[in-house]
Amino acid sequence: MWIPGAIFGLLLLIAVIRDPRRLRCAILFLAMVVSFLFFGVSSVVSSQPHDKYGPYILFALVVLAIVVVVILGVVLILNGFTMVRQEGRRLSNLLGLLLGVLMVGYVSIAVWAVLTSNTQGFVWVILVGFPLVFLGFGFVAYLLYSWIYLFAARRWGPPPDAIIVLGAGLINDQVPPLLASRLDGGIALLNDTQATTPPLLVVSGGRGSDEARSEAEAMAEYLVDKGIDVAQIIEEPHSRTTKENISLSGELLAQRGCEGTMVAVTNTFHSFRSAMLMSRARMKGYALGSPTAKYFWPAAVIREYAAILADSLGFVIMSLVVCLMPLALFILVRLVGR
Repeated sequence: MWIPGAIFGLLLLIAVIRDPRRLRCAILFLAMVVSFLFFGVSSVVSSQPHDKYGPYILFALVVLAIVVVVILGVVLILNGFTMVRQEGRRLSNLLGLLLGVLMVGYVSIAVWAVLTSNTQGFVWVILVGFPLVFLGFGFVAYLLYSWIYLFAARRWGPPPDAIIVLGAGLINDQVPPLLASRLDGGIALLNDTQATTPPLLVVSGGRGSDEARSEAEAMAEYLVDKGIDVAQIIEEPHSRTTKENISLSGELLAQRGCEGTMVAVTNTFHSFRSAMLMSRARMKGYALGSPTAKYFWPAAVIREYAAILADSLGFVIMSLVVCLMPLALFILVRLVGR
C-alpha cells in the first residue's frame, strides 16, 4: 500500500525539477502525504490482534477530523468579524466568515444525519461533499506547499538580478502599511544582496480610478525617502492586476537587457500565486513574502485561492461538473421515482 505514495513522490520530484512554481507540485505533494498517512493508519489498524482496537482507532481519527474542521470553522467566523470591524463589509473581507459558516454548518448537518439515522440526509451530505472535498483538497495543498515553497525560496533562492515590488493600492494617494511592507521587503532584499552590480528595483502599479497618481510613482517616492538611489528604480505605471505587474515589469527589464533571476516581492499570502504567474510568463526567478497583519491573513489566503481557481477556470469547472454528477444522478433518480 506504500506504492501510491512512492509514485506520487516520484511525480512530485519530477514536477519540482521542471518548475516548483506550479500548482501541480502542491497537488502531488498533498497526494503523497495523504497516501503515506493512509498507509500508516492502515498498518496500525491491521496490526491490532483480531482488530480489537482497530475500530476504536478509526473512530478516534474521524472524531479528531470533525473537531479540527469545527475549530477551524469557528476561528474563521471569529476572524471574519474582526475583518469586518477592521476593513469594512466588502465581499472580499467576508470570505473567511462565509467559509467558516459553511464548514460548521456542513459538519453539523452530517452529525445530525448520523445521530438521527437519517439515511437520505446522510446520502445528501456525502454527495454534496464531493465538490467540497475537491475544493478543500486543493486549498490544503496550496496552503501547505506555499509555505514550503516560501521557506525554500528564502533559504536557497539565488541572488536577484532584479527585484520587482508588486503594487497593492494607495490610500489618499500615499503608500499604506500593506504596500509599505512590500517595499520594505524589497529594500531588505536589496541590502542583503552581495553583488558587484546592485540589482534593479522595479516598482509596479498603475493608477486607480480614485487615485491622483500611479502606485509606481508613490512607491518610487517611498523608496527615495528611504535612501534608495533613484537611478536604481524603474517605474512600471500601467499595470492593474498581478498578472500585468509581472508581465509588464518583465518587459521593462528585458528592454534594459536584464534577463537573469527576477524576485517578485509581495505579501506572504500573495507570494505563491505571484510565483505561479512568473512561471506562466516564463520568467526566471521566484517570489518572496513580507509580513502581513495576522487578522488579515485568513481572508487574504482564501481570496488568493479563489484567484488561483479563476486562473484555471476551465479545469475547475470541468472538475466540479464531474464531482456533481453523482448528486445530479441521485436527484434525477428521485424525480423519476416520483
